[in-house]
Amino acid sequence: MMQNTWTAVDDYIEQHLIPDNPILQQTLQHTAKRGFPDHLHVAPNQAMLLAMLIQMNGCKRILELGTFAAYSTIAMAQVLPEDGYILTMEGRDTHIALAKENIAASGFSHLIDARLGRAADVIRELPTDTPPFDFIFIDADKQSYPEYLELCLQRSRSGTIIVMDNVIRAAEILNPDNQKPSIVGLRDLFRALEHHPKIASCTALQTVGSKGYDGFALAMVK
Repeated sequence: MMQNTWTAVDDYIEQHLIPDNPILQQTLQHTAKRGFPDHLHVAPNQAMLLAMLIQMNGCKRILELGTFAAYSTIAMAQVLPEDGYILTMEGRDTHIALAKENIAASGFSHLIDARLGRAADVIRELPTDTPPFDFIFIDADKQSYPEYLELCLQRSRSGTIIVMDNVIRAAEILNPDNQKPSIVGLRDLFRALEHHPKIASCTALQTVGSKGYDGFALAMVK
């Protein structure tokens, strides 16, 4: 019952506040046509939040961990200037192949560098003189979030915004009986964020909607 209400409210928000976006709609349709589930990408109102954060902070260089079908990637690319850049990485070859199809169809291939590989490995292999990123979106395997946080901080600058998706997991982070690696990884993330010497401020927000009950963590680099 609650999920039906959450989804209906998301639909209401999208109807009134989220403009029609043929490119993103095309991305969703192609993803479905290829037989992939739609629960692995952010909701349209969440994608709008990412885009607004990028615009409000004048971000040009974006790092994304977890591409899936490139829905969020394309949503972020749409608000970048022509000299913007997104490095996005995906560990599954079937997902990155789909993502590259969607990126090519979107017309933003010139802004998006999509790479296959585990996020930690891709980041470690970046040249030492790679410029820092202004905005980072982490939406990959949850058990690795603490590791990803540290690696991303190394590729950040003062004022970089880091957004981490799926950090609440229907409140399972509070369930002591749940020792799944993904949940343990998220608890470790919260402990890492607490009083981190490289983070100026951080918070987390619970979310409900078409994607269920979950949440974002947000941090600003010192």
